[in-house]
Amino acid sequence: MELFRYPLVLAGLAAAFAALVVFRFKAEERRRALARLVLGPGADALDLAPGARRRGLREFFMLAALGLGFAAAAGPQWGVELEPVSDLKGNVLIAVDTSLSMAARDLKPSRLENARLLLGAVAEQFADYRIGVVAFAGQAYVQCPLTTDQEAITYFATALHPGMLPAQGTDLAAAIRTSLGMLSRYGGQKVLVLITDGENHSQDLPAALDAAAAQNLKIFTVGIGTPDGELIPMNDSLGNTMEYKKDGAGKTVVSRLDETALMKIAGRTGAAYLRYTGPDEAAVEIRKAIDSLDMEKTKGRGRANLKNRYQWPLAMALLLLLIELTLMEKGWSFSLKMPGFLRRKLFPGAAALALAFACLPALHAAQPAALARKGNSAYSKEDWPKAFEYYSQAAQKAPEDKRFAFNLGTAYYRMEDYAKAAEAFDAGAAGPKLAARARYNQANALFKSSDLPGAISGYRGALRLDPSDENAKFNLQKALEQQKENKNSCKNPKDDKKDKDQDKKKDGQDKKDNKGGGDGDKDKNKSDAQKEAEKRKAEAKEKSRQILEMMKEKEKEAARGNEAALRALQKGKPPPPISTEDW
Repeated sequence: MELFRYPLVLAGLAAAFAALVVFRFKAEERRRALARLVLGPGADALDLAPGARRRGLREFFMLAALGLGFAAAAGPQWGVELEPVSDLKGNVLIAVDTSLSMAARDLKPSRLENARLLLGAVAEQFADYRIGVVAFAGQAYVQCPLTTDQEAITYFATALHPGMLPAQGTDLAAAIRTSLGMLSRYGGQKVLVLITDGENHSQDLPAALDAAAAQNLKIFTVGIGTPDGELIPMNDSLGNTMEYKKDGAGKTVVSRLDETALMKIAGRTGAAYLRYTGPDEAAVEIRKAIDSLDMEKTKGRGRANLKNRYQWPLAMALLLLLIELTLMEKGWSFSLKMPGFLRRKLFPGAAALALAFACLPALHAAQPAALARKGNSAYSKEDWPKAFEYYSQAAQKAPEDKRFAFNLGTAYYRMEDYAKAAEAFDAGAAGPKLAARARYNQANALFKSSDLPGAISGYRGALRLDPSDENAKFNLQKALEQQKENKNSCKNPKDDKKDKDQDKKKDGQDKKDNKGGGDGDKDKNKSDAQKEAEKRKAEAKEKSRQILEMMKEKEKEAARGNEAALRALQKGKPPPPISTEDW
């Protein structure tokens, strides 16, 4: 993230400001030298006069206002705002080949360098689309998820280099399958732009293309390289070529552009093949080709941009200029007699107060509560990642406020990261007002992650804090039943086989006995099932009541133990031992 939108302007203005400050100090030194030459030793007394102090303070405010004005002109920016986007035309996923053959230099400086330039140009052309990046070689990996943030695409493009993935080779089928998995979660038209030299070492490419055609994924292929081919350089960490790649027989490998294979891939999905001629030209051609499709629009919540904050340094600069105008060299003359202390402190105090009021909006914007409100807004719109971002920022700014940890746990839970949700709820339980709810939600997260002992402990903790929580009672009973079923499921396989054989014999006998049976048997089975369900429900209520009774007895015993210990301490006797056995 760049702190200033115009860094070159900032560099030029900073140099000019530094030169101005140096010139000012040089002029002040010449003035003092001239005063010593004319007045002799008495020249130093001029710097201690009240007028000289005010003049120095005015010059300081003037330079500070000028520096803040230069900073505002450079466009300071921090924080993230969502630029509203009403409709997105679709989703475009760009798969870039990062195998060793992309280091060939038949396109200068290399094939992969040209692919990176093309990736940046495509991001600019498709500002009204979601764009994601997949890097692939022998395997495929998600380099950047689908996003509307063009700066993120440009950043991830700079990280692409030949041989970056552990599995080498060129597996086009893996790239297509990974792209299908990413795009399956989004609506609207789905497009894959495959940037590669066409060499394929995969045997299941036809099956991957059939899957893409079944899901209506359009695969546009862009050929990087030349049909004549080029040797594959093997470079060291500094980029120097040590040798050229050789095959198993010791022959030097020549990598060539396979346009025929790329045409077949594009034709199989109803798309087109483009031969790379330059980043801008290719990006425009890809845009035209995709615009020719019947694209189904999809909703978008917004594009993340950095907030422009030039108003704050500009406002502070204007405020300092106003203060500078009020500081006269001869001071103010009041008709009322004021103590010297007030006359000396009035204007600096007013300036500090005005500066504090000017900074209040910025301080308010950075408050954790404001971040939490933004997180609540994103949460209500079911934008869980954005809500998580705001909640985490609020929790970092105010770690002592456990409400933000509780909110962070809800975001984790919605994103189905139950382990981290349990940790966040555990931290949120430290707050006395949220302890019961946090323990209950923590138990739910542990239950989702199949940690039945932890879930049971969490539900019990929630009931200790709030015995009237019917949801905790019900979930505790369910967790206990699930734990009991898991224990009972561990049987001898031979016994299971015997039981199955006996069940089969019994079923066969029942079928013989029930030949000619009618609807009366069905009604009987149905009524038996209802009775069984009512019986289980009554047993669950009885168990919940027993648990609450045991909890109350435990609390009474603990209270009696504490009173006995207090009386023993008052009499000078050792307190009786306190039982630590869990109920």
